Amino acid sequence: MILGFYALMFVALGIWGLWLFMKWRELPDFSNAVYNSMREKGLLSDKIERDDFRESFIRAEAPLAATYRWGAALFCLVALPLLVSGFNWLWDWMWRLGGSVPGPLERGYMFNIFMTFLFVMGVIVGVLYLVTSYYYRNPPPTLKSEIRRLEGKSE
Repeated sequence: MILGFYALMFVALGIWGLWLFMKWRELPDFSNAVYNSMREKGLLSDKIERDDFRESFIRAEAPLAATYRWGAALFCLVALPLLVSGFNWLWDWMWRLGGSVPGPLERGYMFNIFMTFLFVMGVIVGVLYLVTSYYYRNPPPTLKSEIRRLEGKSE
């Protein structure tokens, strides 16, 4: 039952990964459509070439945040059994160090299960914090700033 649920999480992560892959793959074609549309509306000058715009569009509009989150989810999902077994090993070690007294601190009791949950969630939240803070410390440029950069480079 648990192993099946764990496998379903990998399936869901795989579907999300395929969706992201498709988004990355369709970016060049979408950038051409945006380039044509902006040229028709007069929002782009004639100085900006299609290839330069495509590179800038991909740099500015790529699903980078979702890709970072997908990588963090994959890392956390792969690390989940290691986190649980590592925490339970540490819990048992501390329980034996305390005299192996039977009771609520023994593994399998509600307190142990709750502390395992808190530990795993703490690690996952920490990983998400690191990934999110990395993304927001190094944000991609906006398309407007990329267009300005290309117009300045062409002059």
